[in-house]
This record gives sequence, C-alpha cells and structure tokens, in this order.
Amino acid sequence: MSRQLTYNIAEARLQGLLAGVQINCAAGSGGRAGSKVEGAGNWWLQNNAMATAVHSGAHNFGPLPQGSYYMCPHENGKTMIRLKPFRSNYMHGRSGFLIHGRGTIGSHGCIVPYHFSDVKSVFQAVNKYISTYKAEPVLEVIAVGADVDSKFYTA
Repeated sequence: MSRQLTYNIAEARLQGLLAGVQINCAAGSGGRAGSKVEGAGNWWLQNNAMATAVHSGAHNFGPLPQGSYYMCPHENGKTMIRLKPFRSNYMHGRSGFLIHGRGTIGSHGCIVPYHFSDVKSVFQAVNKYISTYKAEPVLEVIAVGADVDSKFYTA
C-alpha cells in the first residue's frame, strides 16, 4: 500500500502529494503541541519519537505511534481528519488520533498543523482523494533525523 502523506515526528513535518495537492507544513504531535495557551506545551513530550507510548495523567501524552494510518473525514462533519491505524501498528494501547487545528488543549498525540489553512488543505485533499479513488489515502508516521533521541540527553 503506497502512502500519500508522511508525518516525521522528529522533524515535526507533514508532507506529501495528496489528490494533486502538495502538502508541506510544520505540525506538532503530543505534549500539547499546538496549544493556544501560552506555556502549556510539554517540551519533552512534543515530537519526541521515544515517547510514543506515554499516555498518563491529564496532559501527559506523547506523539502518535509510528506506522501507517488510513485517513478519512471525521464523522462529526468538522474540519478534522480521522487517523485509523493499520492492524500491523503497535499502538501502545492508544487510539483516537486525528489531524486537527490548534486549540486550548493542543495535541494528546494527534497531528496539529500550526496554521489552520494547512488543516483545511489536508481535509479537502482527503475528501477529493476518497471521491476520486473510492479509497482512503494513507499516512505514514516515521521518526527520521539526527535529533530522534536528543531529548533523552537534555537536562
């Protein structure tokens, strides 16, 4: 199964070509990344590929686990994309991931592009892809880069 989009946890980047639309945007995952509340983010959990299993307490959530996800419009009709994990993903007991806009809480593991125009572009492209191909597009979540484990060595 080929992917249309890739989210790189380590680079905090969502990119790819989806239904003819080029997506390339900064986005956070986990640790309340994308919160509109000043100082709400947890610097250790945000985009930390080593913390994907963290899900404890009110706001202690790491980024979504690596693997492949089908994308579809959220069932509530709002501009959000539901991420449905492949069965082969190791989910660490976590679920309910989305691509959505910024808010008070931010990310508990969902992908949160920092500009709402990027959320709208992805949402429209997902709908167009499904309408054209009668199939759900695929997102691959990876962690590639020089800083993948750097947060373990930061005091």
